Order: sequence, then C-alpha cells, then structure tokens
Amino acid sequence: MDELIRTTTTTEDPGAVRPSTVDPEASSANGAPPAHGTGLSRHRRPGRPGRRSVALTVGALVVTAGIVAAAATGSSTGSAVDPSGETMPTAAASGWKRVFSEDFAEPTATGGFEKPYADRFSVYHGFADTAGTGRYSASALTAHDGVLDMRMRTTAGGTPLAGGIVPLVDGKWGGQTAGRYSIRLRSDEVDGYGVAVLLWSDRNVWADGEVDFPEGALGAPAWLNVHCLVDPAEKCIHQETAASLKDWHTYTIDWTPQRMTFSIDGRQIASTDKDIPTMPMHFVVQAGSLGGVPPKASDGSLLIDWITVDVPES
Repeated sequence: MDELIRTTTTTEDPGAVRPSTVDPEASSANGAPPAHGTGLSRHRRPGRPGRRSVALTVGALVVTAGIVAAAATGSSTGSAVDPSGETMPTAAASGWKRVFSEDFAEPTATGGFEKPYADRFSVYHGFADTAGTGRYSASALTAHDGVLDMRMRTTAGGTPLAGGIVPLVDGKWGGQTAGRYSIRLRSDEVDGYGVAVLLWSDRNVWADGEVDFPEGALGAPAWLNVHCLVDPAEKCIHQETAASLKDWHTYTIDWTPQRMTFSIDGRQIASTDKDIPTMPMHFVVQAGSLGGVPPKASDGSLLIDWITVDVPES
C-alpha cells in the first residue's frame, strides 16, 4: 500500500494567477479578512492517473516514513450525526483544552447555514475567492444529515460559487498563538474547484505565516503546505499525501511555539521546528474556484463532518 507521505522537488505554485479583487467592507463585515488575500491560488489540479510526485522540505522537517493510509470510504457508514463513521472526540488530548467543537447536527434550510450557526462561525460572502474567478456566498452552505455541505457550482448568472467559514472561539475569530485543529472531511471530484484548510494571520499579513492542511483540488490527493516566514511566496514544506480528498479522513494540525506536527487519521505524517508562526492566527476552511473559470457543468460538494479546536492547558 502507499505511504501516507509523498514528496515533490519544486516549490513553485503552478496555479498562481492574478490578484483577486477583494471587497474589504464585505470582508470586515464578516469578522475576518479573506485568507489568501493576495489572490494567489494554492490549489492543485488533479494529476494524471498513476502520477507520483516527490517533496522538497526545508529546515528541520521530520517525515514519518512507512505510514499506511487508513481505510477510507467515500460513502456514509455512520449515523445522521456521524455520517463519516467516526464520532467527533468529546474531550481534548492530554495537555490541551477544548475551546470549540461542531458536528453540524442542527440541519438548516438549503443555503441557510449562516443565520442558525452565526454564534459559532463567521461566514465568507461578498468578495472574490482566491483565484479571483469565483465569489464567496453564504448560499453555498447548508447543514444536513450531520454534515456541512459546501456546494460548488455556477449560478444561473454565470458566477462560480465559493464557500468559506471561520470557527468562532468564545464568540470571536482568531487570537490563537498555539492550538490543535482537527477537521474530518471528504469531497466530490468537482472539476475546476479546490479547498484549502488553513491557519491564517489575524492581521491578514502573509509574512505572519500560512499553513495549509489539507489543500488540493476537490476529489484529488490532499497536500500539506507550509509557507516560509521570510518569503511566504515560497513553500518550506510542500508534500503530497496518499490521502485522497474524495475519502473521509481526519486532518490535524498541532501548533506549539516549539513545533508543528501534522497527522492524518491519528497518524503523524510530518513534524517541523522551522517556520512556525508566532503571531495570532485563525483557522479557516475555504473552497472555491481554481485558476481559470470552472466548467459551468461542474457541480459537487465538500462535506465536513466535524471540527474541533483545542488550546494549550497552560
């Protein structure tokens, strides 16, 4: 079976496109600036079948070799509250304190996620997505059957929809300088769309840091990307994992002042003590168009079963 980590020899971002036009008023009205505010696409299009990539790592990165991807399925095997077959953990791990958890058990009307969940999430809408071709809209988000459904498609007016959320800790976004972030998700394969789950600067300053995990084209392999603090256009960690976004997996970022560790389904895949953010950050989930305009016929979903956020006990 495949190892959970694969690597690549390039740090360039082939999906980079022109800066997007961001409406700062709409952004600030929702409590957080848009992550990837420079408009550089971070998503990767699906590779050719059988293509293998190799990873460049800069700094003291430890890659855990020989880890085998856990069995996963793209279909639901659990209850309505736990559709992915894995229940959201109710307690934090030793040394951590739970400050946020959500399993989307409360259903909403189609496209009606924002109002019922307003005390738990800031929702993106009213500005361009990272690639600059789509538009964030609360109408893309629906909670049903125990999941948050971010449905990517093109409106009748020709606008590709994008979805973005920021979990609120004690009713506010951001403020963490360390944390443990877990998300369980899967996606359809939706041509022209991708997802980035990331830590992003509260100040919306790229040089404060950017950590993307998982990231990739919907339905394609999941990537780990950590941008360099000195030159954020460069990726000091750039790795393709053997986990596919089309299957249910749990992705975890452990962030302390001394080290960042990354895990899939509880198995550590990488750890580094370099390029660790020191400024306040917030957790973001955003799905939208890749570079270029998605095919109008593309239509599918990113499904999130649950999200947890923990902070150090002391």
